[in-house]
Amino acid sequence: MSGAPVRPGGDLPRLTSLRAFAALVVFMYHLNRDTSMGVGGITFLHGYVGVAFFFVLSGFVLTWSTSHSTAPSTFWWRRFARVYPSHFVMLLVALAVPVLAHPVTKPAVLANVMLVQSWFPQWDIAFGLNAVSWSLSCEAFFYLLTPFILRWTGHRRTRIVATVLLLWSSTMAVTAMVMVAHGLDIYAFTNPLVRSGEFAIGIVLATLATRGQLPRLPIWVPTLAVGVVWWFTKGHIHPQSLTGLAFAIAFAGVIWAAATADLARHGGLLRHRWLVYGGQISFCFYLVHELILLNGRGLWALAPGGMVGRVAGSMTALILCTVAAIGLHHLVERPTQRKLKSWIDRREATRRTAAA
Repeated sequence: MSGAPVRPGGDLPRLTSLRAFAALVVFMYHLNRDTSMGVGGITFLHGYVGVAFFFVLSGFVLTWSTSHSTAPSTFWWRRFARVYPSHFVMLLVALAVPVLAHPVTKPAVLANVMLVQSWFPQWDIAFGLNAVSWSLSCEAFFYLLTPFILRWTGHRRTRIVATVLLLWSSTMAVTAMVMVAHGLDIYAFTNPLVRSGEFAIGIVLATLATRGQLPRLPIWVPTLAVGVVWWFTKGHIHPQSLTGLAFAIAFAGVIWAAATADLARHGGLLRHRWLVYGGQISFCFYLVHELILLNGRGLWALAPGGMVGRVAGSMTALILCTVAAIGLHHLVERPTQRKLKSWIDRREATRRTAAA
């Protein structure tokens, strides 16, 4: 890329498509952990790192798509419209289904409603109800910080922005190591403050991209990096927070390569409309998949034994999760986001008119 600033907010379809693959990796992790029909167990032993991809991507996308002039209240309402309705619907579903990762408790319900469950070190709260929503608690913290971070970065030199945010990311990485050394791996894995280091990496990449200072990166380079990290971690149980951190660095390279390819308007498979659609429904897929896997154990038990049976059961689960995700996307996520965003945009237009 040249040194000329790039107009932010444009469509980056590769990044949308990659969301589908990250969600699929998390699905395969839970498929192998929560059911007897998993396939590729060693391959997906660390599939939980798909969440690390989402955190880095979130930092990139929010920085890329948000104007520095956007009022904090407008930004927060837009994120609420994007995330909370689907989360709340799945929270209600979790209260209705018979099988959950942990028994329902009042603190877990309250924490889930307020999206603060990841601040608690207790597993039955952090992973209470729809267990995967712990990551939304982290995202809620990131959303809270974003308007202030973007206002700070808007008038700072790129070198200062990159230095401060990468220092923050490094500090959080060291914090995770210290917590792991004291037996607090899972709390380091779910804690929003610790995980904000990955979000910061995404902000740095997007800042460079918007200022025309993110050079092209061949996709094979970060792909090789992901492969190397996978090779050194495969088949072994490692602290989840540290494994996620190692993959997050490699994932940052993937996001870097995909973003610069999109900015250069290069063609490719990741721009295919069906993969882009898969990325569009990936948030809903992520929300529905674990509850379906946990509550479908009776159905999975009907699958014949052997590899053929496991593959058939896995494909059935994948199809059911996809259908449920499509339903949640089109019946809840899109219509509620559209209505709430319309109200928010009218409010923002009124604010700007009054300020003028």
